[in-house]
Amino acid sequence: MLTYIFRFLSMNVLSVIVFFSSPWSTRIIAEPLVAKQSSGMPIIRQFGDSITYGYGFVMCNGIPGFCTTYWNNGGHIQQCMTCASNYLWGGGYRGWMTELALQPSNQFIFTTEGYQCGGSYSGQWQTNSMSHDGYPGFRTDQLVPIALLPSNASVTLVHAGTNDFIQGKPLDWATQNLSQIVKNLIQQNPNTTIYVAKIVRFMKPAASCMGCTDHTVSNPLVEKYNEWIEQKLVNGISIKFSGQVTIVDMYGALQLPTDYSFDGVHPSPAGYQKMACSWIRGIKKMASLPQSPCSGFTFGETKSQIIPSESDLQKSLPSPELMNRIYHP
Repeated sequence: MLTYIFRFLSMNVLSVIVFFSSPWSTRIIAEPLVAKQSSGMPIIRQFGDSITYGYGFVMCNGIPGFCTTYWNNGGHIQQCMTCASNYLWGGGYRGWMTELALQPSNQFIFTTEGYQCGGSYSGQWQTNSMSHDGYPGFRTDQLVPIALLPSNASVTLVHAGTNDFIQGKPLDWATQNLSQIVKNLIQQNPNTTIYVAKIVRFMKPAASCMGCTDHTVSNPLVEKYNEWIEQKLVNGISIKFSGQVTIVDMYGALQLPTDYSFDGVHPSPAGYQKMACSWIRGIKKMASLPQSPCSGFTFGETKSQIIPSESDLQKSLPSPELMNRIYHP
C-alpha cells in the first residue's frame, strides 16, 4: 500500500514539474474527454479561425496576443501554457453560447471539446466550455489537418474561409479545402453532426481604425463561396453523409455595421450574439431566422458576461500590424 502511495505521489509530483517547466511554446495534446463523455451533455467542437476564437487577445505573462493560442510551426499546432482569463467577457460567439446555456429558460446545456482554450472568458472556464479549435489567421488548407485530430464531439460547428479571401486565395481553393475539412471531420468522428456556416461578410472598417484594410472588395467571392456551400457542399462530400451536414446562414444573420467590430472583419458583441443564436437554432432544429436569430432566447437570467466597451474591444483584438503578420505569415 505504501509503495502504491509513493508511486502515486511520485507520478503527480513529476507531472507538476513537467507542467511548470514546459516552455511556453509546446505542442498541445488532446484534452481527456472521459468526464465530458460521462456527463451525458452534448459535446460541441467549435472549429474555424479567429471568428471562432473570438476576442480576448490579451497580454499574459508578457506575451502579447498569443497566450493560450498557437503558432503554426511546420504544420503543428503549438501554444503557450494555458492561463485562464479573469475577464467577464470574451470568447466571441462561443462566450454567448455559454451565456445562453446559463439561462434556465433556454434549456440548452453543453460542454466543449478542442485543442486550445485561448480567448475564453471566466464563465467558460467555470462551466467547462472553454475548449475550442479556433485558430486566428488560418486558411482552410491549414485547417484540413486539424480536422483529422481525434474528436468525440457530438456536434461540430464550422466557420472557415474568411482568411482565404483576405490572403488572396481563389474560390476553388477554398471550396476544395472546405470539402476536405468536412470529409476529415466525418472520417475521424463518424458520429458527429456537422453544422457548416455560410460565412459572414466583410464590412468597411471604422474611420478610426488606422492601418485597417477594407476587405469589402472580397464580398463577391464570399457570396459565391456561400452559394457553393448552400448548393454543392453536401453533394460534393458524399450523399451518404448528407444527413450529417446542416448549413447555417451566418451571412444573412450579420448584415448591419453594428454587427462588426472596428476592423470590419470580426463581429462585434452584438454580431457574435447573433452567431451564437444562429448556431443554437441549427442544433435545436429550430426555424432559421437570419433577420432575428435571437428571437425566443433569453440572455437576462443569471447573466455573468458583460458587454465590453469599445476601448476594451480594441485592446482585446490584435493590432492591425499584428493581424497583418497573422494573415500574411
